[in-house]
Amino acid sequence: MSIDLDAPTALRSAEPEVSRPSRWPGRPLKEQMTGGAPDAGLLEAIDAAEAPGSADAVEVSSHSRRRHGKRWDPRRLMTALPVLLVLIGVGVLIYPVVATQHNNADQQRLAEMYASHVEESGEDVIAQQRAAAEEYNAHRESSPVLDPWLESQRPDTPQYQEYLSQLNLDEAMGRIVIPSIHSDLPIYHGTQSDTLAKGVGHLFGTSLPIGGASTHSVLTGHTGLGTATLFDHLTDLKKGDSFYVFVLGKTLKYEVADIRVVLPSETESLNQVPGRDLVTLITCTPYGVNTHRLLVTGERVPMDPVTADAEIAGATPAPMETWQVIIIWVVAIILTILALSIATALRRRRRCPTDSSA
Repeated sequence: MSIDLDAPTALRSAEPEVSRPSRWPGRPLKEQMTGGAPDAGLLEAIDAAEAPGSADAVEVSSHSRRRHGKRWDPRRLMTALPVLLVLIGVGVLIYPVVATQHNNADQQRLAEMYASHVEESGEDVIAQQRAAAEEYNAHRESSPVLDPWLESQRPDTPQYQEYLSQLNLDEAMGRIVIPSIHSDLPIYHGTQSDTLAKGVGHLFGTSLPIGGASTHSVLTGHTGLGTATLFDHLTDLKKGDSFYVFVLGKTLKYEVADIRVVLPSETESLNQVPGRDLVTLITCTPYGVNTHRLLVTGERVPMDPVTADAEIAGATPAPMETWQVIIIWVVAIILTILALSIATALRRRRRCPTDSSA
């Protein structure tokens, strides 16, 4: 009986030594746990518990992550950075296409809006505007015609202010439609850079574009702007092609009679010709170099209203440019490759935990 009682008692007396090793704080943890017995396996376990990075440290680190959230893994940034760079590159590629299409549509809308405003103005107002424009052309001072891009015409002079008061029913003074190159643009006063960025500019010092004998109106447009088509395809016009000028509710038809390339200082061909009704379209050439000027001069011809309406209606919308189609295809291919790459990476990431656990 004494043996049966002493064995549990001995076990109970030994339990505090294992579960509460801090009872003898002066003794090392190994001696408290082992009682001085050289148990190699237990010593290794104790060494691992005392070493930095032990289970206790892992538990503390895990608790810290739960408290403060997961740490940012730099590898995530390295994974996302290439995707971000590709998307930025796609945006740079697609921007000119989107901007050009938007600006072309906006210019066409403004040209059509001008026609609507003229119709709403009333016959009396239109008649007054036309009479004033005809008088302006008749008494216009004979002065040398200057290159539109010299910007030597000062808007703050009385002469220029008088010019701005003509054909001012709307922000635009008129509308020009060139069916063969699908161009439908508003015409504005002057040839300042901000004017030419949004449409066609009428060259101050030339006849107002209302038609009439011994008049010569000069209309200027940009080429190669990058975010709008404007006069990019003026080089495609041929002799015999037609274009239409719409001013104060009246449509005038002009047929291309002369095409020439001159230096900016050679403006003699822009002067009036007695008895002739002329309109010259000007743009810079060669494309991207702009050292010369392309002059396309049309002379007024009789117009069949039915044919004119059909040609004007067929001028719009302008088809998408070849370079725009190429960019769209390139962007589509890049996005497809990017999407496939991301999908492949996600599938691999989902398989990784399974493979490691196996």
